[in-house]
Amino acid sequence: MTQKPDDTQAVTNTYHHGILILITAGLFISSCGLIPETPVEVTQIPSPGALRTPTSLELKPTKETPASLTPSPSRTVQLPETDQIVFTIPNTEPWSGKEGEPRPNWLGWGAETFTVAPNGSFWIADTAVDPDRLLYYSPRGELLQEISLLDKVVVFPYDLIVAQDALWVLDISAEDPKVVRFGADGELLSWFDIPDLIMTDDGQFVANGVFNLWIGEEDELILRGINGLYELLDAFGEMVAQPLDALAYYEHTYQVGIYDQATGQLPIFVDGAPFETSPDFFVEAEPFLGFNPDGSFAIAGYVQDNEYQMDHLVKYYTPVGELLGTARQRPQTFYKDWNHHLAFGPDGSIYQLLSNPDHSVQIVRLGFAKNLTPRSETLLATPTPLTPLLPSESAMTGEEQARKTLIGFFTDLSIGNYTEATARFGGEVDEYLRDPLPSESVEAYWEYLCEYLWCLPVAEITDTVQASENEYTFYTVFMQQDGTRFEIGACCGGDPAATPPVWQFAYPVQKIDGVWKVMRGPIFTP
Repeated sequence: MTQKPDDTQAVTNTYHHGILILITAGLFISSCGLIPETPVEVTQIPSPGALRTPTSLELKPTKETPASLTPSPSRTVQLPETDQIVFTIPNTEPWSGKEGEPRPNWLGWGAETFTVAPNGSFWIADTAVDPDRLLYYSPRGELLQEISLLDKVVVFPYDLIVAQDALWVLDISAEDPKVVRFGADGELLSWFDIPDLIMTDDGQFVANGVFNLWIGEEDELILRGINGLYELLDAFGEMVAQPLDALAYYEHTYQVGIYDQATGQLPIFVDGAPFETSPDFFVEAEPFLGFNPDGSFAIAGYVQDNEYQMDHLVKYYTPVGELLGTARQRPQTFYKDWNHHLAFGPDGSIYQLLSNPDHSVQIVRLGFAKNLTPRSETLLATPTPLTPLLPSESAMTGEEQARKTLIGFFTDLSIGNYTEATARFGGEVDEYLRDPLPSESVEAYWEYLCEYLWCLPVAEITDTVQASENEYTFYTVFMQQDGTRFEIGACCGGDPAATPPVWQFAYPVQKIDGVWKVMRGPIFTP
């Protein structure tokens, strides 16, 4: 999945190619001020061949004049000065770290994206579960609905946006990328395939070539992707798939220009004129977050220190360039590209969806300061070094003898005593590695294996399961060379929230011909 920024009319080609390279290389308040608005019923009309509907649903649209979005409660945005936690999803179920155990049912942890409805409620695309689901929360954090996306057309909800009468979901993981329309009650209503031309660059179809949704002033559905902005559906729900030069709201226009390789900056334009920000502020590839009736708008970006550490910020401006305030984004456990972790509220507030290390989830209303204080350097906690276990001097029971064999096997491997280690091993090495060569010694073979396998000492045995009188399984924690715990996370681009790190590995030890043997080799990771 990917994403890319905005553009002007002739402003896209160079920037598009640069972003496409990145895309290819890449394949994580309270409710005060949220004034509920009265939903406006808007009927949309599908264009022939573009709309698919569930067989159980019969749409009978009639064309009528579309209603525009309800404006913000105030013509002038009122920004909070400090961060406010709107609500917290606790997720208290612990994660054991044992391999083979299912991930707990944590609500919203590591979610791909979220959005704020006109009435101040929240939709979260919970994508670290199987199957994916939509979570609908009240402004006070009450879970109103949990909608499984199994058999709901959507393969992966990549972005969300709420119109007055519908929730739109962007799905670019399906065989045919599409936008899917749900009713305000979560009922699946319809879906539209995204035309190939929107996702094609230099004659090649880019499967992840669209990444953000916008709702226009008249409820038209807008996409942003590698080819810039496209109005996909007009205000009546008809497929138009026409390019747009800029986002237009409240008699102002907002555009993204061509990436400047010399400065490393991505210019933005307001009402057709270059818009100046502070020289040390780099806007994100999808900078705009939302717009207010007074023309004020929020953009996301970052400043960078001498060690290339990024301080992610949100800046609020008037259309003439006055800085209204700056907010600092809170540190993310899983940072989401294209600002999917940020949302623009109906009152102009900026919300951030946080996944915390304790697996709790928070929605935070960001506070804006005229002069933001420098980021304080938070030193990471120094982990307590582990101490490797050593084989016991005496082992009386079968369990003690099996345990001693396991610890001794990995102790010998970790220090290069391969002959001694081989005597304690009765299993098979990983299938991805070769068998011994015809004249290769045991020492040379295990030296080769330990170049690819994690031949680490045992730091802890957390649990023991007896399968029989002659077999035990030990849940084993290994220690890395720096004294920290060895862990395995999501593999090969997988979602780390869907596959939390594992650090307790099951090792069977069996008694064979009167001798205890370790039946599993050292861990292999790609």
